[in-house]
Amino acid sequence: MQRAEIVQAIGADGAEIGARAAGHLDLAFRQMMVGRGAEAGRGFLRLVTGERHPLGNVAIVSDAGDLQVMCAAVLPLLECGQPAAVLYTRGVSQAVAEAVAALGFAGPADMPAMAVDIARLASTELPPGCDLVRVGDLAGSRAWTAVLAEGYPLPPGLAHRFSPEFLGAGVAADAPLQFFAVMRDGRAVATSMLCLEDGLAGIYCVATLPGERGKGLGAHVTAAALLAARRIGYRVGILQSSPEGHSIYRRLGFADVGAVAMFVRMPD
Repeated sequence: MQRAEIVQAIGADGAEIGARAAGHLDLAFRQMMVGRGAEAGRGFLRLVTGERHPLGNVAIVSDAGDLQVMCAAVLPLLECGQPAAVLYTRGVSQAVAEAVAALGFAGPADMPAMAVDIARLASTELPPGCDLVRVGDLAGSRAWTAVLAEGYPLPPGLAHRFSPEFLGAGVAADAPLQFFAVMRDGRAVATSMLCLEDGLAGIYCVATLPGERGKGLGAHVTAAALLAARRIGYRVGILQSSPEGHSIYRRLGFADVGAVAMFVRMPD
């Protein structure tokens, strides 16, 4: 598939940047998970792993108002009996939101979609004893996965599905998936993933070990991934933020441009 033209600036994309920042989540999951357990249907992508975490049993839906699409996407999530999530990348109609809620999902809660002109990123520095590395080998992949599992946190089996090992990541400068880690004294302590899709540099899997937080590691591993994208021509970075990371990304220079509507079901 031919890559989309690179977006040169947030303003150059007009009002579309919000939709593209939110929709990047769907594209990233398709790149990572289609052919690796995910099922792509009309207007949705669904991944069911049976892991005890909402992101392990998730439907990402791009059709905001079709109840039939909602049923096709969501009903299989109930069968696994585990925590599950439904993410609407293009908004959600009231009728669909009520139908999802009737199936036992709480929400919707808005997950901010954020964007930044990479040239305007705030500068970041690592504390003494830390280094930024590109992850590609097996040992590095497993260390990266362990940090994601503990720092996000995710069940280890689910963290593995986002790992360089599982996704077969290369180390080329223009690889569509790239993995980064902050090392302290030879030990991985923070992670990020860069996903190049739709002319945008998307940031995913930002995690820091609990004992290493508050030192700027998450900000640096985010910025470093975006600067790597800029070196090969990308100009706009995007992400979908958790509540915990929102203030960090704002300080880096990201602005809210859209939202992903999130529903979560947590069985007893």
